[in-house]
Amino acid sequence: FERWKYGMKQVIELHAQLHFGSHDYFEYYNSNDFNAKYDRVLYELLVDESLMDTTWSGDRILRPRSDGSPVLMASLQDQTTAQQYGLTCQVDVQNFSQPHWIHADYTRQELLQQTIQSNSASDSDSSLSQPRWAVASTITNLPGAEALTALLRPATPSTPLSSPVSRRLFSNLFWDGNSLATVLRGLLWLSLPSPELSVMVLDWSSILPRPTGGVSAIALPVLECLLTGNIQQARQLVFGQMVVNSERSGGNDQLLVKQRNENALTVVEHVLESQLYKKPAQQEEEEEEVRIALLYGGMHCADMTKRLQSMGFQRRSATNAYAWRTAWSVRVPNFGIQGTESSSSSSSSFAVAPEAIAVGLVVLPLYLAIGGADWIATLRDTAQSVETGNYFDAALEVVLYLARHVLLYVGLAKFVVDWDGATTTSNNLFGNNR
Repeated sequence: FERWKYGMKQVIELHAQLHFGSHDYFEYYNSNDFNAKYDRVLYELLVDESLMDTTWSGDRILRPRSDGSPVLMASLQDQTTAQQYGLTCQVDVQNFSQPHWIHADYTRQELLQQTIQSNSASDSDSSLSQPRWAVASTITNLPGAEALTALLRPATPSTPLSSPVSRRLFSNLFWDGNSLATVLRGLLWLSLPSPELSVMVLDWSSILPRPTGGVSAIALPVLECLLTGNIQQARQLVFGQMVVNSERSGGNDQLLVKQRNENALTVVEHVLESQLYKKPAQQEEEEEEVRIALLYGGMHCADMTKRLQSMGFQRRSATNAYAWRTAWSVRVPNFGIQGTESSSSSSSSFAVAPEAIAVGLVVLPLYLAIGGADWIATLRDTAQSVETGNYFDAALEVVLYLARHVLLYVGLAKFVVDWDGATTTSNNLFGNNR
């Protein structure tokens, strides 16, 4: 993004970062190749205010240690998550205390205060002891909350638990779309084998706005990894899909996204103004330029883009508007998909080979056969329990059947179906305006 103001050309490069990735992905931001391109680097980081210093110009920086040792260390939970997927935590590699790096986020105390002011502080006392990613989570932490919600309403990246869902079915007929779809969902869960598939078709046809995607690009690679015993690669692919889904679903959060973005751009304006007094005098014919890198999570970038444009910044031409970096890559065995490496930094385009179609023709009937056998067994066992007066056992059979298939629905909705479309990755991150 760029604009002319104060007699100088101001360039903002917005970097959509992940908080987990390969070591090389984060080490790049410590390199001279990256830092030499910018006058200032502004970053997102929820950190304790005791670790910060304020410069004479009012910039807030992370205080470096005198012995040069790392200032920050990832929480045990973050480290455990990274180890599970063979990745690295951002704060364990990326050096936030470099000389021209400036903090452009709330401190943990400021975030807590904002939470209290937003009347959302039910867990505020315990939030200070939580890891950074947990404080910034937009997903309900109650065990089973996601599965329970999926039983009653669609579970897609565009319909997170914290937002209402709108549905329309058969032009609503004599009933509003949400009520009609809810009743049909309830009937489908118990009246058909493999009900998760029927419920997913109902959700796809009724949810507003209409889904634009299809089968997820990672569905077949994950299946291939599982069939060849590459469990770690399958986990990394699934984790990448979870990251993409969270970026799509959390971008409208008022406090964790929009207020922090507003605060970040306030810091941007302050830094740009301060550069007026730091730039050396130049000849009139020379073009004075200030370049700033803004490092923020991908979930923030669509709203950040709108705010930058409202400040008078214009996006560069489409030919050089985006540049992708690989956060981590997964080597997929060549078992039906022409291509061996899948990168989490961009959407992949795979050519489906006949072998992959054959796998689908085997897996889908097998899946339906197992679902049918499960449905028949549940009906038989429930009927026998009712006949012998064991009503508790009958209810337990139904509950366990629902639990199995709701969990299957959640898994399919997250990792097999791409509701929003894989071709809109750039638009999802940075908005639809070109």
